[in-house]
Amino acid sequence: MTTLSCSTAAGGAPRPAPEPSAPDHVRMGVGARLTLHPATDDFVPVILSALSAARATAPGVTVRTDDVSTLLRGSEQDVATFVAAGLEHAARITSTGHVVATLALSRGCPGEVGCDLPAGELVEVVPVHLAPAGLHASAHWALYPLGTADAMGPILAAIDTAQRRGTYGGAENFATRLDGDLADVLATVVDTWTGVGREVAHVAAHATVSVGSPSRRGDR
Repeated sequence: MTTLSCSTAAGGAPRPAPEPSAPDHVRMGVGARLTLHPATDDFVPVILSALSAARATAPGVTVRTDDVSTLLRGSEQDVATFVAAGLEHAARITSTGHVVATLALSRGCPGEVGCDLPAGELVEVVPVHLAPAGLHASAHWALYPLGTADAMGPILAAIDTAQRRGTYGGAENFATRLDGDLADVLATVVDTWTGVGREVAHVAAHATVSVGSPSRRGDR
């Protein structure tokens, strides 16, 4: 069977493989990076309040914030719940109602964890459940199946999924556009990422999500 190569820690030392008894999201190396950009001069209280609200909503997520972004570690459902709660809260308390978030998702090795996991043991993840936010969101979304000769196959399948869900907004330069309720847009990003992970050992996704933009689509 094909196995995943072991990643390395800082300094080049191999990372130990997770224990077989570890939760699936730990064995699979699931993680995310989230950055919030509220469109207001007084942005610090908005970001701190949003992170606090997200922690309360998804207490199972391990959170570490630095001067660049916030690291999230937890199950796919918990991470999705955290991001949705944080972005919705930020949009509702920002004076302009306009918030942009950048979200990077990663699942598999090499990455944050090292492992020697047979490709046949990839974990299937059920679709996430996110309550409707009642906020319209738009996103530029990109999906990266890594370590596979057929990257376009999974990407096209993910776009088909977005079309069936009604969130597909068309092709853009270097990205695919998504439109819809914030919950539906985020669920599309997360579920296509985990869907590719059923067949591809290491998959990443990136999305720039905008809520409450004063610009209309196509404005320049």
